[in-house]
Amino acid sequence: MHYFTEHGDTHAEVLAKVRSKYGSGPEVLISQQREVPVKSIWGKITRSTRWEIHGAILEKNKVQPKKKDETIDNKLKLLEEMLNRTSLSKKPAPDAMVDAEDIHPLGERRFGAGSAQAQLTREIQPSLRKEILPISIQPPSTEAIRRLEAEVAELKAQLKSKGGPELDLVKERELLSLYEHLTAMGFSHDFSTSIAMRTRAEIPSTDYKLRKKIHAKAREILGEHVRTTTTASQRIITLVGPTGAGKTTTLVKLAARLSVTQKRRVELITIDNYRIAATEQLKVYARIMDIPCRVCRTPEELAGTIADSSAEFILIDTSGSSPANRDFLNRQKLFFEAIGAQHEIETHLVVPATTRLEDAKLLFDRFELFDYAKVIISKIDESFSFAPIVEMADTWHKPFSLLTNGQDVAKDWLDADRMLIADALLKKWLDETDTSARK
Repeated sequence: MHYFTEHGDTHAEVLAKVRSKYGSGPEVLISQQREVPVKSIWGKITRSTRWEIHGAILEKNKVQPKKKDETIDNKLKLLEEMLNRTSLSKKPAPDAMVDAEDIHPLGERRFGAGSAQAQLTREIQPSLRKEILPISIQPPSTEAIRRLEAEVAELKAQLKSKGGPELDLVKERELLSLYEHLTAMGFSHDFSTSIAMRTRAEIPSTDYKLRKKIHAKAREILGEHVRTTTTASQRIITLVGPTGAGKTTTLVKLAARLSVTQKRRVELITIDNYRIAATEQLKVYARIMDIPCRVCRTPEELAGTIADSSAEFILIDTSGSSPANRDFLNRQKLFFEAIGAQHEIETHLVVPATTRLEDAKLLFDRFELFDYAKVIISKIDESFSFAPIVEMADTWHKPFSLLTNGQDVAKDWLDADRMLIADALLKKWLDETDTSARK
């Protein structure tokens, strides 16, 4: 746990400083807020006071990957070794089985029948026969083969019960490993099976054990499931999403990009009338960027503000809500209806990277009420994987516009790129130890 103390001339200023430095998530705890006297000489003379906030930051728990079933992997190694021994036993082994009768003629051919070397060869021939003859590879017994077949049947049954693909457990182990990695990242079994089986169909069978070749094709196929687009294609831009998704921080990053980097005239509007701290934080950022920021409490006030604005881009911050709270979502929809008849609205759904598959399904469904056209993945630094969001965006045919991570307004964002997203989800599997090293 990390403790902090911040000061400011007003309560709003110090609160905005805390939110700016440490965020506003549930991991930021404020323990005390008070006015304290200014300790300088001038402060004592004028009896000035400042605001002081004490708090702490809890450690963030990153989402851990699901553990692979190492038991299945170990059994596959044993199966492969047994099959290799079986195949070797069917082939002649001239180096292992040496006919002792050939030793004598060899000595005579190389050194001559009457030579000392040939005499030595004849003397050691009996001992050589005893040492060499036992060296042979025995074929596996019928019982061992039956046990092997039973192991294969058991593993196939386990994979089938988990919804796994129909793959050769030995020859296509790398493809099976790809499938296991995709499910561990958070993709559904159906989606993981589709990627693995299509990869299998589009590479030659000679590459089934080459992880780099499989990765290259799987990366290409996964990239085809990712759609991307640009931001700021309309004058009015708004962000919607669940509570704590990072909408306000993301909106400020967009505003900084447009106003500071591109020198465009930007105005911020918030219709979030529930979180006073978030509104104050937005106003502080607006002052820093020297752009106007207004609070609209009713749909009519929002429509009037937009009609009077001369800004090139208007960015609207909304209240976060649980997707289960349909009444709240319907009330917020009224703000969109108030301006939708006269203006095109570019709506982004902000989804935190920590969202699980079932929760992502609900978010994509319920927020469709706002007719969002683009998706932003936020907080990618807090999650092991954002695979469920990628699968849901593919299902709903929605493109990604932005990826964000952290609180740095100038740096912590990336334009969405389909191959970058595919790389982020598959690189860890490529970096794992390959088959030969595991054996």
